[in-house]
This record gives sequence, C-alpha cells and structure tokens, in this order.
Amino acid sequence: MIYTCTLNPSLDYYMSFEKIEPGRLNRSVEEHYEAGGKGINVSIVLNNLRIPSRALGFVGGFTREYFMEHLRRYTYIEPNFTYIKDHTRINVKAFAGIETTLNARGPQVSEEEKRQMLRRVEKLNSYDIFVLSGSCPDNCFEMAEKMMEYCQENEVKIVLDTKPSTMLAFLKYHPLLVKPNLEELEEMFDGTIFTEQDIVRDARKLVELGAENCIVSLGGDGAILVNKTGAYKTNVAPGTVKNTIGAGDSVVAGFLMNYLRSQDMMKIFQYASACGSATALSHTLCTREEVEALVEQIVVSKIEEENQ
Repeated sequence: MIYTCTLNPSLDYYMSFEKIEPGRLNRSVEEHYEAGGKGINVSIVLNNLRIPSRALGFVGGFTREYFMEHLRRYTYIEPNFTYIKDHTRINVKAFAGIETTLNARGPQVSEEEKRQMLRRVEKLNSYDIFVLSGSCPDNCFEMAEKMMEYCQENEVKIVLDTKPSTMLAFLKYHPLLVKPNLEELEEMFDGTIFTEQDIVRDARKLVELGAENCIVSLGGDGAILVNKTGAYKTNVAPGTVKNTIGAGDSVVAGFLMNYLRSQDMMKIFQYASACGSATALSHTLCTREEVEALVEQIVVSKIEEENQ
C-alpha cells in the first residue's frame, strides 16, 4: 500500500480575478475550495490513475469536516488522518494572469496527537511505500524523524518531497526517491544553478548522500533523473502550459504507479514525466486518460556528465 503523509494539509481557497490591485478592494469572478497539500495532491493523482492510497496527516478544527468532505469524492483514497484540536489551515490561491499564493502557518500539534500519528506509521511493513510530502512544521521534526526510523526498521520504502533541510536530514534513511525542484536544490547547496550540468552535479550529491533516485522537476521544462546508473532528462509534451500547481506531485504519483508495475527505471521516469506534463497542460491535476494520450511523446535521453 502507498501511504501519503501531509503533516500540514490545507483547505485551499482558489479565487480568480480579472486583475489584482494592491491596496484596493478586489472582487473575484470565480472561486472554489479543494483539499490541498503536496501529499494530498499525490493521493489525488494516484486516485486519478486508479491506484489506491491511504492519506495520513493532521486535520481538525472547524475546517476538518469540509476538508474531509472534499476527499470523500475520491474512490481510491482512504483517509487515515489523525484528528487534532486545532484547525486545518486555509490557504488562498489568487489568479489574475499569474498566481499569488497566501499560505497560513498551520495548526499547533500536541504531543499526544503526534503519538497517535506515530502509532499509525509503526504498523507499516516491507510491502508499503511511505511518501512524506509538503512542509514539516518545526515542532514536528522529531516526530517525522521517528517515522523515518520506523520505516527503516520495517523495510518500508521512503519517498521525500519536503522542505530542503528535512530532505537533507533524512537522506541517511536511504529513500527510494527524493524530488526537489530547482529552488529547493539551490537552497540545499547554497548556490545558484545556471546550467543543466549544475542540476546534475547537485542531484548527484543527493544520491551520494543516500537517495536511490533524485528527480528534479523543472516546471514547464521537463525533469531530470539522477541515480547510480547515470543522469537522464525528459522533454515536455507540446502544448500551452496552463498550470504548474501539482505538477511535481504528479511526477511523484506517476513514479509510484509505474514503480509498482515495472523494473525499467527509464519507463518509470517516462511515465512520471508524462504525469507532470499532463498536469502542466491542464487546469487541474492530471487524469489517467490525459497521461496515456501523451506518454509516447515524452522522450528520455541520457545526459553526458562533465566528469565522465
């Protein structure tokens, strides 16, 4: 079973405007809510690919039931949340030609609530995959590390797509996959990325520090995979990029789907990149039909590294 863990999920409030003028009253022309958070996005894309997952995380307060109501729409998502006293945060996504995101800090989680979460994770076994995705609140870091210890002890495969400092700290648990974007990769190594070789160099460091595979998502420019066998890149399917929200999460979901059914890492990477492209070319998270329609347009090519 695939378990996605979103420690700080959100009820995302999407608002569209003709234009936004700072310091003035701005009235939206359209709005809607979605259950949000990077791990939640991974579960939703897995659902769209018709792959079951169990969603872990903290939800509570006055937003809890509305959040849960949105997840109940998905046939292949099994909610397995820890309920907390504080409320699930509300994030605002404002669109007016470009997107402006206003993210709330998130709830306070008690020690007993953390223990309840840990009791769920310690039951996982070698047949499971644990995806830690999204930000890890500072007061939950020790709990998250305990999760990694449980996973390592029970031979659970780990996937990390969380903030840079957390990813770096947890590389010692030898994750199956880490998936930083360019900004996160720059933050990890306190530098600026100018070229493809810069990306490969820094991704290679993550592999040397313990990751089996590192996929760097490049938004509308495809993705790069680095592992012990080499460095590879994919193109983006032709079309107009409409939305990059969730494209990286779609890459993770596509990787997991094909990892369950294939031993060919190039095929896995191709499908993962197709999922990212399908989301980028849509206004919503990708569907299986959208992915299947363009997967053959995604080409994986090897990158010749400078030190070879």
